[in-house]
Amino acid sequence: MTADGGADTFGPYAFTLAPAEAEAAAARAGLRMALKSGLLVSHVAPLAAFVLIMAFASILGLTGLISRRAAEMTLILAAAAFMIQRLMSHWRIRGARREGRAAIEPLQSAGALKATFDNDTLSLEAGGRTIRLTYDDCEAAEDAGGLIYVWPRHGAPIIVPTRALADADEKARLVSRLSGRIGDARRLTLAGRESTLLR
Repeated sequence: MTADGGADTFGPYAFTLAPAEAEAAAARAGLRMALKSGLLVSHVAPLAAFVLIMAFASILGLTGLISRRAAEMTLILAAAAFMIQRLMSHWRIRGARREGRAAIEPLQSAGALKATFDNDTLSLEAGGRTIRLTYDDCEAAEDAGGLIYVWPRHGAPIIVPTRALADADEKARLVSRLSGRIGDARRLTLAGRESTLLR
């Protein structure tokens, strides 16, 4: 399944995505897309606002600063607004899941895949096409649920099942190497921006 191309290269790793792996990758890609679009903030902020409104309306109603009827109406309206917001969040999550499936589907339908991680670039051959990225094009690398993900800034992730690697030691070295190269590329980009601003 694997062939080590030298000290500066991991791979090429030849594999096909199993249906369960594709489903797990689609779910993770959908979750990541939802979180990038601000789902966490839009999910927590309304909860905090709802709790505060409930507390203030209850206190004001119990102390007589507003009428009991006004306090009850405030609580009903706050509960209705909170439920509507939760329904909208649910639809956003469903949409993100669909987007995740759409992003992973070409990888699953391509059949045989081959991933290579060189010193400066990483590539994925799928269905006669090659996706080639630099580490500067990537946001993160992670090992989750038997899959190694490399998340680009735009587009579908590069995914390699850990079963395609020789052993757990190679998996740890690959993830460490990917995270290090992505971090180094990010630091160089930030240093370049800072030097441009200082001019």
